[in-house]
Amino acid sequence: MTIDPRAVVAANNNADLYEAVFSAHQAHYERLPHAFVAIDQPPPYYSHFTILTDDHAEKVSQSFMKVMERFSGDAGMKDSFCQTSEVANNLRVLFGASWIWRDVQSAAPREGWSRVTSADDLQLWEQAWKLNGSPTDVRMFNERFLAREDIFVFGQKRDGVYVSGCIGNLSNDCIGISNIFSAGDGKQAAREAVAAVGSIAPDLPMVGYEAGEELDTMRGLGFEVVGQLRILVPAS
Repeated sequence: MTIDPRAVVAANNNADLYEAVFSAHQAHYERLPHAFVAIDQPPPYYSHFTILTDDHAEKVSQSFMKVMERFSGDAGMKDSFCQTSEVANNLRVLFGASWIWRDVQSAAPREGWSRVTSADDLQLWEQAWKLNGSPTDVRMFNERFLAREDIFVFGQKRDGVYVSGCIGNLSNDCIGISNIFSAGDGKQAAREAVAAVGSIAPDLPMVGYEAGEELDTMRGLGFEVVGQLRILVPAS
């Protein structure tokens, strides 16, 4: 199966976001050419093992076996190119999604969105993010995360409360968009999130991954599907 090289770029940008989140939580990890590997327990919503290349199948298999041993079999995988046998690894598919890519386009206005720069606003932003589809008792995004030069947290406030937001993460060859949320019109929020993230580096393409209605929305905003991925979790 031929893999679109843009999917590999998107997967590695996503691993850059993983590095930012793991580092902010002071969780140890290893970034290998073929995979992002958790040494410590990952934060919620983050996999123990993320494949970063469509070759080196033997190294991927060996590395994941070590991860399963480290976490006593309770480890999940982001199968970034749908090339792993879930049955052979005692895994099941939690959900599937598509890598998306948008070529460089003219910048659009942010329409009231601004970058989150303070600890207080970050806490408010995270509260809204959790209420609108990402519940967890863990503090996910802290000051260490916010202070990184490659991380951009955006949001729109109304009456002192965030009603929509997203995260952009900057890599050398692209910008990633993720964690889009909205308390209202999701399509409008996605459009404004793309505009906000696009302002980071207008000369770079934008990448991410989505599924379902959110994928349809992003395709309507000029994104192209460039690959498929799956989130795999222990089968039992």
